[in-house]
Amino acid sequence: MKPIDFRSDTVTKPTPAMRRLIADAEVGDDVYGEDPTVRRLEERVAERLGLEAAVFVPSGTQANQIAIGAHCRTGDEVLTEEGSHILHYEGGAVPALWGVQPAALPGERGLLTPRTVTAAVREDNIHNPRTRLLSLENTHNRGGGTVWPLERSGQVHREP
Repeated sequence: MKPIDFRSDTVTKPTPAMRRLIADAEVGDDVYGEDPTVRRLEERVAERLGLEAAVFVPSGTQANQIAIGAHCRTGDEVLTEEGSHILHYEGGAVPALWGVQPAALPGERGLLTPRTVTAAVREDNIHNPRTRLLSLENTHNRGGGTVWPLERSGQVHREP
């Protein structure tokens, strides 16, 4: 059996069958909502997740940056684990695109504790950036592919 490489979306290579499907796919301009494949994918995901709508983005980096831009404003701060993708592999995009300051928190294999997160939230003071967002990487690349346990991810935003 040939192993499958799940390290990153950038190492994934399409099979010959996938290439044929790509070449034969009906396409259109997704900006104008004319790509039927993208529309079907977005509709299906929204339906499965019980959401009003979904948007397809082709990379984790793009998804991360859209989320930061949607939740933060210039001068805000995003908390993230010290080995996170947004700190190490996104070319300084957080401050460059959004004017948002990332704060690296110590973790264990990519996971944070509620105590660490609570201690990092800044007090409301004109001298501090506003702690606005907590970024949890799942699965965590530099943490060896660590998956956040569902219960633990729900705990990190509550008081310990």
